[in-house]
Amino acid sequence: MDVAGASTIACPDGTELPIEWVYPEAPQYEWVLEREHWPGPLTPMERWVWLNGAPGGDRTWQEAGLEPPPVFYRFQLLGPFLYANATEPPPERIAAMAPGYMAAGEEYGGAWGMWSQNCEPRIAAACDRLGAMDAGADLREAAELLFYGFHQTFTCLGLLFLPGLRLNALLNEAHVADPELTSHELTQGGENATQRIDGEVWELAEMARREPAVRAIIERGVEGALPALRAEPRAATFVAAFDDLMRRHGRRSQGWSLSLATWAERPESALALVRAQISRDRVSPEELRARSARRRRDAMERALAAIAVEKHDELRAILAQLEGYVPVREDRAYWQLVITGSMRGLLLRAGAALVSAGRIDRADDILFLTPDEIGRDGAADLRALVAAERAAWQRWHAFEPPAVIGTPGKVAEEAAVKRASLAGSAASRGVVTAPVRILHAPDEGERLQRGDILVCVMTTPAWTPLFAIAGGIITETGGALSHPAITAREYGIPAVVALSGATTRLRDGDIVTIDGATGAVTVH
Repeated sequence: MDVAGASTIACPDGTELPIEWVYPEAPQYEWVLEREHWPGPLTPMERWVWLNGAPGGDRTWQEAGLEPPPVFYRFQLLGPFLYANATEPPPERIAAMAPGYMAAGEEYGGAWGMWSQNCEPRIAAACDRLGAMDAGADLREAAELLFYGFHQTFTCLGLLFLPGLRLNALLNEAHVADPELTSHELTQGGENATQRIDGEVWELAEMARREPAVRAIIERGVEGALPALRAEPRAATFVAAFDDLMRRHGRRSQGWSLSLATWAERPESALALVRAQISRDRVSPEELRARSARRRRDAMERALAAIAVEKHDELRAILAQLEGYVPVREDRAYWQLVITGSMRGLLLRAGAALVSAGRIDRADDILFLTPDEIGRDGAADLRALVAAERAAWQRWHAFEPPAVIGTPGKVAEEAAVKRASLAGSAASRGVVTAPVRILHAPDEGERLQRGDILVCVMTTPAWTPLFAIAGGIITETGGALSHPAITAREYGIPAVVALSGATTRLRDGDIVTIDGATGAVTVH
């Protein structure tokens, strides 16, 4: 088959999926299944949003005066599955892009300055606008606004890229042991949005520990716990603090997919994280901050010992440019989930209007329709179409799409090597031997015992309170800059990411040893 002219692509089982390449030269690139943020198939409405929201993202880059790297410019759809461009830009392309990012760095004083002064206010405003739209809003306008806000979280990353390359070159030149991990440890630390929410969950768990009536209600199970807590006079302080958490962060989704509920929709999800911490021996926020500081200090000592004295000032200058590295990345993740939740909220308001009109049964049925289908006949009953699309979406969850499409390259080669052995990518140094606990959602955190190795497809900020309980992390997707990798380094626990099929190749309760500096996993 001529890839450049392909209208379908064959899957491992022979199924042909339709594809329309997102730009003419797209088949020349290596596109990787984007399971790190969108592990499952998109619903019809999500797919429509991806196809129609791109102009909003383009506006973000135009306003910033920057050229987007290929990985952020466009994502590729194959049927209901999303793919990201994994081909590294050639040196001449990087050289052409660099002046714009260097100018932005000078204007804002680095990545943190650009994020806090320019990007974060814009995505916050986009979230507020989505939150204010009524059920009859133009969904195309909303999709563009979603992408406009989402791409605000990408533009400032280029300001980290160039000094990051310089840091890696300096460490490699000095033959520093584990240069990639060391470079990440040198940029650890700094308060961020995810950390602040984790601290609030910790405080809620401490409140519940101190009040037996609260603890007893929560430990019976989170379903139905909130009404019981509201009826219990001794729970008033806890309920007020929990409601305050929901008021400030309830619109945050539990993941990047529009099919996932927010805390506001399902506060039991947040309460489940509190429950997981109540009866567990877990690490305090103060100790976590101390662990992160020790890792950064140890990495600095190793780097200074290996690097020639005359280059110490260069090292410190590069690290100054990278200051705020973790807060930028984690605050970005927080707002990505908030704007996802804000878009979902608008869709649910539109869905509720369709329920009132008798056209669908549930507000979230709108995710299995497109605006064209909704508007084709303003009075048509859409229940049969929703049922068919929902059933198809459920079937797609069990389907295996191609891991790579387009022109296979470096990622495909590395994946083949890893699949041949039980190994992933090094993400956070340390060695631990413990039982495996396979979780599919943060709500299942009560199954995690202190010191267990948490195994999942991928974590989002909604999972982070469980890192204070886990002894190590294994994920099926991600890289050294993914959420579980960054968070594991901050929490000072070993992590291995990109272990293909981890949730099926490992069994719940298996005793395994993971080495976060090599990516090796050994089953005993």
